[in-house]
Amino acid sequence: MTSIPILVLRLDGVLQSWGEHSKWNYRDSAAMPTKSGIVGLLGCALGFSREDKRLAELQRNIRMAVRADRPGTMMVDYQTIRSKRLLNAEGKIRANGDTILSFRTYLQDAYFTVLLTGKVEILEYLSEALNKPKWPIYLGRKSCVPSRPVCDGITTTYSSLKEALRELSSPESGKMLVEMDASAGDTVIERRDVNDGYRIFRSRSVTRTFITKESAQDVPE
Repeated sequence: MTSIPILVLRLDGVLQSWGEHSKWNYRDSAAMPTKSGIVGLLGCALGFSREDKRLAELQRNIRMAVRADRPGTMMVDYQTIRSKRLLNAEGKIRANGDTILSFRTYLQDAYFTVLLTGKVEILEYLSEALNKPKWPIYLGRKSCVPSRPVCDGITTTYSSLKEALRELSSPESGKMLVEMDASAGDTVIERRDVNDGYRIFRSRSVTRTFITKESAQDVPE
């Protein structure tokens, strides 16, 4: 069977946060990395601004799959924000002394394997950028610094993303949730994590299932 090129990313960090339904003073984190978050990570490596139209083009030209090697645990960080320049819902300056309560959710000690496939020249372009990033890259939020190099290179060993999810090494063993962009005929769920422009999102169809890794394997640093 013909193999496909796959760019392998390893997302390992003390904290990660992949907002999917964040609004106002509540900043959530999804249990799995979002596609918009991964494209944002790639955009940092490439030196693309948030408004750069090339990000939407990149998003259309890659398929993504994720394996939760270590899902981590949720943590909610409670913050207060106080400033004379804060705006209210009407866009007016808040009265002096107004305080906003903010709740921000993080994943602690999570580890994800993210697979991207597309034209090999695009994957090579991304791999080079990740190894020599223009801007610092982070795992969903700027405070979430990777614990190891993100890029694990390009493989042409596997015929599909599903096969790669099953076979690629993992630092963990046991039952793992996997998620990937859906194909025609799949039973799907919807994730609102495709960025069509400056903070304008639409839904993406994905499939979710579980795989079992019988034993932990060393992952190259």
